[in-house]
Amino acid sequence: ARARRSVARAFKVLLVVAMLPALAYGGLRFYRVLVTTEYLAVKKISVAGAHRVSPDEAVELSGITEGENILSFKASEAVAGLKTNPWVTGASISRSLPGTVRIDITEREPVALVKLDGLYVMDTTGTVFKKYAVGDDLDLPVITGLTKEGLAKGAGQKGLLELISTLRDRKGFNMERVSEINVDDVFGLSIYTLRDGVRLEVGADGFAEKLASFDKVLAARGGALNGIVAMDLNSSRAVVVRFTPKAFKEGGVVNGQKG
Repeated sequence: ARARRSVARAFKVLLVVAMLPALAYGGLRFYRVLVTTEYLAVKKISVAGAHRVSPDEAVELSGITEGENILSFKASEAVAGLKTNPWVTGASISRSLPGTVRIDITEREPVALVKLDGLYVMDTTGTVFKKYAVGDDLDLPVITGLTKEGLAKGAGQKGLLELISTLRDRKGFNMERVSEINVDDVFGLSIYTLRDGVRLEVGADGFAEKLASFDKVLAARGGALNGIVAMDLNSSRAVVVRFTPKAFKEGGVVNGQKG
């Protein structure tokens, strides 16, 4: 009886081993049918999240074409193709059988132009990701005082990003009213207003409080900045205002009149 059971077990093992090549061959045949059948041909490719990148360009970068089998391409390769465009920071590919492909794109959000050997575009993470082109059609403040070497080390970016975030989120004087932000290793950050080009010295931190002080000074002058060269906002006790020589001699200028 023990011998018969042993022979039976051996026979079952041999039967399974003998069937493996047939199963593998059958599986391969089935896979080939799946990736070649016209029933699973791509009939529609939709693109979501693309603004800077056109839908047609996104499809081209993905390498996916209508008519090809929906299972024949690798999603990872399609995503890698999409990321060759500098505006694309993330992407995903989803399939909906039998023939629909969806491309979801996450684009970078530009916040400023950076002056280096030319103008470059910086996003919300502080990444300088492309050289500015006229076709980008961006109306953004320019950041000066940075170098490529400094950017590679992350020098000066922590305070800079905090300042940009503060300016973007606040009412009153905000990012839309800034023409330039200068980065200085010694004196910290300075903002140049879009109107009248007044320099606002804000140092390295406490930006919300300093800009609130500036708003108060601006309100006291009826919103006028003419006659002012710079404001030092670094002191918590007082705002130091520097006037042009002419305005200083005449006692300051408010709304075009002598103060």
